[in-house]
Amino acid sequence: MLTSPVSGLLATFQEHYDDLLQFLTRRMSDRQRAADVAQETYLKLVKIDAQAVPVLHARSFIFRVAGNLAIDALRRELRLAASHVDCDGAGELACPAPAPEAMLLARERLQILDDALLKLPDNARQALLLNRVEGLTQAQIARRLGVSESMVAKYIGQALRHCRDWLKQAGVAASVVLLVAAVAGWQQAPMLLADYHTGVGEREVVTLADGTPVTLNSASALSVVFSEHERRVVLDAGEALFETTDDPRPFVVETAGERVQGGAATFSVRRDGRVVLARGEAKVGEHELAVAADAGAQMAWQRGKLIFNGKPLGQVLTELERYRHGRIVLSDSKLAAMEVSGVFDLDEPEALLRTLEQRYGLKVTYLPWLAVVH
Repeated sequence: MLTSPVSGLLATFQEHYDDLLQFLTRRMSDRQRAADVAQETYLKLVKIDAQAVPVLHARSFIFRVAGNLAIDALRRELRLAASHVDCDGAGELACPAPAPEAMLLARERLQILDDALLKLPDNARQALLLNRVEGLTQAQIARRLGVSESMVAKYIGQALRHCRDWLKQAGVAASVVLLVAAVAGWQQAPMLLADYHTGVGEREVVTLADGTPVTLNSASALSVVFSEHERRVVLDAGEALFETTDDPRPFVVETAGERVQGGAATFSVRRDGRVVLARGEAKVGEHELAVAADAGAQMAWQRGKLIFNGKPLGQVLTELERYRHGRIVLSDSKLAAMEVSGVFDLDEPEALLRTLEQRYGLKVTYLPWLAVVH
């Protein structure tokens, strides 16, 4: 739905957006990654339009710009993938194109995981894929397979243990899973192998074996590795809030480059390493954390709310993107500093965008997988 008039390249972009997204999806082999490139394309066109650069064939020009950005994105992903490959001379690439060895290795790793799935009984394989790839709940899977929910849980647990053991026997480390995700475009790997996960816009409370309640935020994944010496979990994606029980064993959360440890405490952890302590004692590495004065606001997502007090619009939109499909972009970077305040319902994330229009005088243009705020 178009809520304000635009001209030039931007109007052509909106007119042909569906075709452009299909074109990029074929290039990127993933619709979300294609939407990311479409966002980059829009921002680039905003700059070109502002400079009043004459363009004879707007549609062809836009597709050419998008195609070049897609190539750049794929090259970046392949560079990242190559950094995870343990081979001679790793660390630098002689050219931006992927080494044939890296591509071959990625395909071999993906084949190993495919083989693991094929070795599973049909019901276990279907239950795992329906849950971790298609995002169906255990109740929905039970109805589809004609079994009880407890049996579905058993199937999923069996499938997870089988896949982990198969990967371990094949010598595939966690970094290789990242390689597969980057090179082969299979972005469901963390979700597929985690013990617990949520889809975009979902929240779920689970109870660990020690009695610790864990609330998983939108698009999150958690793996549990308890032992007799420590209660260790790995945050594979997203964010989780832990209300740890009192136990002689330390409770440890591993995330991207960080190790968070707490006793009987309440704290949230993001995959990017951000930690908020609400109660008790916890530390990141050797750094002791202080209880955050605004912990209630920062953890409001647990109650299904987003609370902002004078937060810059750019950060607000970045936060909102975590709870909805697609991307949100600002047509003018100057808008990013605009302060936004309010309490918003996570079960209806579009309400925040409506508030921006009604309260702050902004306009929102909606396209498939893309919302433009201007």
